[in-house]
Amino acid sequence: MNRRPVLFVLVLVAAPLAGHSSDRPDQETAVAASRTRSVGFRRDVWPIFRRHCRGCHSGSNAKGGLSTDSVAAMLKGGDSGPLFEPGEPDGSLLLEMITGDEPEMPKQQPPLSVAKIDILRKWILAGARDDSTGRGSQPAVVIPESYRYAPSVASVSLSPDGKLVAAAYRSEVVLVDVEGDAAPRRLPTECGLLTHVEFSPDGTLLAAVGGSPSQFGEVRFFNVADGRTVASRRVGHDTLFRGNFAPDSKSIALGGTDGAAHVVPLESTDGVRSFPLHSDWVLDVAYTPDGRMLVTGGRDKATKVCSVETGRLLRSINMSTEMIGSVACNAEFAFSSGRARTLNGFELKIALSGIELTGVDNRAGPDTKRNLYLKSLESQPGEVLDVATSMDRKLLAVCGAYGEIRVYRTSDRERVAQIGNVPAPVYCVAMNRDGTRLALGAKSGQVQVYEIPAGKPLKSLIAVPVADEGDAAAE
Repeated sequence: MNRRPVLFVLVLVAAPLAGHSSDRPDQETAVAASRTRSVGFRRDVWPIFRRHCRGCHSGSNAKGGLSTDSVAAMLKGGDSGPLFEPGEPDGSLLLEMITGDEPEMPKQQPPLSVAKIDILRKWILAGARDDSTGRGSQPAVVIPESYRYAPSVASVSLSPDGKLVAAAYRSEVVLVDVEGDAAPRRLPTECGLLTHVEFSPDGTLLAAVGGSPSQFGEVRFFNVADGRTVASRRVGHDTLFRGNFAPDSKSIALGGTDGAAHVVPLESTDGVRSFPLHSDWVLDVAYTPDGRMLVTGGRDKATKVCSVETGRLLRSINMSTEMIGSVACNAEFAFSSGRARTLNGFELKIALSGIELTGVDNRAGPDTKRNLYLKSLESQPGEVLDVATSMDRKLLAVCGAYGEIRVYRTSDRERVAQIGNVPAPVYCVAMNRDGTRLALGAKSGQVQVYEIPAGKPLKSLIAVPVADEGDAAAE
């Protein structure tokens, strides 16, 4: 069980160089503009808005009244006015919001890279021209032969035997042989951004999950042996998030922006089941080992448990002070964590038992028994970005915005292994069936595999070709 996503770096773009002649501003502006005319909306600018903005600023319910669905919508602006004025990047609301020591946007996400801010600045300076070919047209997903800079890894998964690692790079999944030197296999998808990859428990399938904001969610099932697409399903009108294969390998449960957990079957003749559980995005979903329940975590800060058979909410077992980005479970415990830097375990048998009243008269109230079923693990060094169990559910790995991986026994929640000096931040982590191998994916584009519990390195690479890593800032 593995996952997650979401992901970028940034600094304020340098101010104009000193020493220019002050009596030639018009000439300098003209020269600068002429050097930026090669930046195109469809090719360069639209992918940035699609990936980082449209999740919140799209459609009829766009936050702040601001839609990034088209250049015209951005020029119209929202509650705070136009997003920019063509030819005037430095006075634009857009640049104001995405630059500085602590940029306001993207909300609750790492800031944009220097390279992406420079693209937006150049496009606005050149007149913010819309070169779209048709009304409402969306640029097709293009997977480059090689990348200008290493893209971050949104999700990783290890095959049950630990011999293959799958990594999600933007719109493609890359399969890497852990023990050999064979060239990585690149499996394309039609997603604007992948958020989750996972091997099925029987090891025969690989699911690639994601979508395009405000357009569709997608699940693509690949045959691991030959890389062939077995099935592809589009779900809803927005991106899908992390999830977990069912124990029988016949379906996968995923989070959605609509507050629901979606159970997507492999067979196209079987319908998708959606369970509306949360008041905001469901960011991760995990099956219990018997396949009877789902544990969910969301942007509404809640951790919940529902029945797979009925879709009925069994209990909200916790409310955090911050959003919950990752969940996992074994037969006895559910685990959840996120921005609050805490990692909590919840004993399911007690948590799901009947609610009793305590107190008398108007002081009577429900006894949630939270103090009985909450089994906290040690505090983590920083924000937790992913948790994952081994497929036998005996070990739990934790990673985040810091330079180490911690591994715990799920039975007693004791730490049994620690790997230091990893390429922080680590966005995703995964383990094989018996927990003897661990894989991580980092913002730097690195995929690393270790032997557990010794922490011996087995593999380290950027699994996609990069033309010249020095020409652009890492994403």
